[in-house]
Amino acid sequence: MTSDSPAAAGPAGNFLDHVRELIAAGLEYIQARATLAGIEAKEALIHFCIIIGLCAGALGLLVFGYLFLCIALTVLIAEWLGISPGWVILALAVLHFAIAAGSVIYAVVRIKTPVFSATLEEMKRDREWLGRK
Repeated sequence: MTSDSPAAAGPAGNFLDHVRELIAAGLEYIQARATLAGIEAKEALIHFCIIIGLCAGALGLLVFGYLFLCIALTVLIAEWLGISPGWVILALAVLHFAIAAGSVIYAVVRIKTPVFSATLEEMKRDREWLGRK
């Protein structure tokens, strides 16, 4: 018998061989799963890029539709009231600026509202408790 045979290595050699095989199999499994995850990540990226592109296109069309609606309302209101379309456009512009200003003021008020107040209060109590020890 040669010393290279598994029987010559004894029980410890068999155990180590099994551990090595188990680790190698585990690494092959992880590599296969990582490869699959990489392929699926590329597919997911393409999928989400298509979704983002469609949403951006829809948003662009929505903006143009809104602009055309404003133009149509301007013309219709001007004809209905018998005034120059310029005055109606000015009124619509002032209305839009007023709504935008109101939105900004509301956003500033909302920014000043504290968030995570319960969590911050708990962390403050934790710091006080730790300081007592």
